[in-house]
Amino acid sequence: MEENNNEISRIKVLLASHPEGLSITEIAGYLQINRNSVAKYMDILQIQGTVDGRKRGTSKVYYISERLPASSLRKVCTRPFLIVNQDDIVVDLNAEFQNLMLVSPDQVLNKSASDLPLRFLDGSPSPQIFRAVLRGAEQRVRGQIHQGQKILAVTLLLIPVVFDNGKPGVCVIAETGNTNTTGSLSDPRSQEILALLDDQIGYVVRHTPEGIILYVNETFCRAVGKTREELIGRPFNPLVSPEDAQKIQSHRAHLTVQYPVGIIEYRAVMAHGELQYQRWHERALFNARNELVSYNSCGIDITDQVLATNKLKKTQETLEESIVSRTADLRGINRQLYEEMSRREKTEEQLLLTKFAMDSAADMIFWVDKNAHIQYANTLATLVLGYAGQELLDHSFFDIVPGYSLATWDALWHDLKLGGPAGSETTLLKKDGQNIPAEMKCIYLEYHGREFVYCFLRDITERTRMERALQEANKKLNVLTSIARHDIQNKITVLLGYLGRTKKATRDPLILDYLDRQEQAAKAISTEINLTREFKDLGQQPPEWQNLRPLILAAREKYEKSGITFVMDIPEIEIYADVQLDHVFHRLFDGAVQIGETISIFRIHLSSDGPDLHLTIECDGCSIPADQRKQLFDQHGDGSALRGLFIAREILSLTGIRLAESGEPDHGLRFVLEIPASYFRYLPINE
Repeated sequence: MEENNNEISRIKVLLASHPEGLSITEIAGYLQINRNSVAKYMDILQIQGTVDGRKRGTSKVYYISERLPASSLRKVCTRPFLIVNQDDIVVDLNAEFQNLMLVSPDQVLNKSASDLPLRFLDGSPSPQIFRAVLRGAEQRVRGQIHQGQKILAVTLLLIPVVFDNGKPGVCVIAETGNTNTTGSLSDPRSQEILALLDDQIGYVVRHTPEGIILYVNETFCRAVGKTREELIGRPFNPLVSPEDAQKIQSHRAHLTVQYPVGIIEYRAVMAHGELQYQRWHERALFNARNELVSYNSCGIDITDQVLATNKLKKTQETLEESIVSRTADLRGINRQLYEEMSRREKTEEQLLLTKFAMDSAADMIFWVDKNAHIQYANTLATLVLGYAGQELLDHSFFDIVPGYSLATWDALWHDLKLGGPAGSETTLLKKDGQNIPAEMKCIYLEYHGREFVYCFLRDITERTRMERALQEANKKLNVLTSIARHDIQNKITVLLGYLGRTKKATRDPLILDYLDRQEQAAKAISTEINLTREFKDLGQQPPEWQNLRPLILAAREKYEKSGITFVMDIPEIEIYADVQLDHVFHRLFDGAVQIGETISIFRIHLSSDGPDLHLTIECDGCSIPADQRKQLFDQHGDGSALRGLFIAREILSLTGIRLAESGEPDHGLRFVLEIPASYFRYLPINE
């Protein structure tokens, strides 16, 4: 037993040197005592009321209790008091409290404290205040005691106590008379300090962490237009904007034991609704366990200072703006002078550079006005056409492009002005009367009210000569191919004839099998030779812009006679394609009819996919498996239908038009012509 008392004494000494508190593990480590023994000793000390405990993170820490023994209060306290246990039951009161409340002990003892004629005026419910005191936090609040019809204003001091069995309790001490101080007013020193605070020109406020005012000086009372009695025990809530309220809350949250002092400025509404700027110097006060106890706040009115600063700043800004404005005016005048000089120099330089670039261009360039008079011709134009210097400026456009007249020039001018650039191939007339082929592109331009046509002309003599030579070579190649094809077909015909006779002259199965295979090979050769006939005119002539509707209407006549219905939704549109474009639709319709079982309808329509155009031809009655659809355009496919589809795709490919089949199995055929954006154009609708 003596050993236990010794260890308990060591624990109490250790806790006294660590007011912030220690956990069981820390105590065991310091004193080299078993943790279970320490836990047992801490239970004994708590029961005795010697120590208190509180949560710190995930562990519990213990510290020397600051609670007063409840049994000693009658010996030391002469003011009215009553004692309440942790169950809110009154267990003791002195005669002074009985006289103050005008009650007998039987009316109070063993009764709930909530039933007493005692009310708190700070706005907090009594259970909440009692719980705070039970946890060890002393509280001071304003209250009222109801003495029958009379109400007595008091200041209530609630201090934590401990009973002999170690359980916590609350002692409520009532102070009557002047309740506007935190200490005894009978103390001369307190009177002197309070008088000194009241004489300060700044505000002095002391309040709890929850914001309940404990003390205010007279300066603050006058500023807010309330008495000290009206403020003490009330929440300290300056009337500020939501932004400043958040600012104040954040400011106080940053006050710590290491950095307890901070300064904050904000605007608050004071007496008579005046909005004032204030600067507060706030200090957070902590107890020995580093727990926040209260705040001491000292503030001053800085409204005049802020207004003077703002006025000075505004005056300075006005002065600076005036200086900047005058300086900017002078700089602007100088800049305009420099810009005008620079602009003129750049304009002259650009004119010289433009003239040099146009004179050095690889194409002939002309500027022609509305009356077809040449206003400018570059150096290459004069050299190619055989003119000297500015001689061309005296001529009209018809002198060098004889294919145009005044009427056709007016029509061209109108089309260029409304429709944009236009190009064509034409013939130029040189000064010596010689004609040269040329490619011409014209653009309408308007500049500062002047209208003219900008013409680019390129000599295509060499290209024309090469195209003619290529056409002649193709013609001769077609003639040779036609002769060779005719001779090969004659020889294949003779070969097939001899094969037929040989088959009749023998009965040997092996020889007959060989003869059949030779006959099939000869027929296949004949088919391949016939395929070359389909290509003999392909690419002989340059592509042209062709109207779709007439071509499709002409191709459908043959099949409408056999009872097939055509549903068309085709606007007036032209596509750039080979001259054999009409053969494409004949071969597509013919191929579908030959492949399909019973076709009753063709549907033809246009759709867009981004910049490209899709021409779709759909029909019913075809049942082709998916794996065989990929062979529809095979150049080695069997039958004239597949060869026709192959030829149609080749004709379209000359101008970049893609042909594909995208139908679903057993749901007919769907041919899709994908036309690039630059290879189609819509025609204007004639009213």
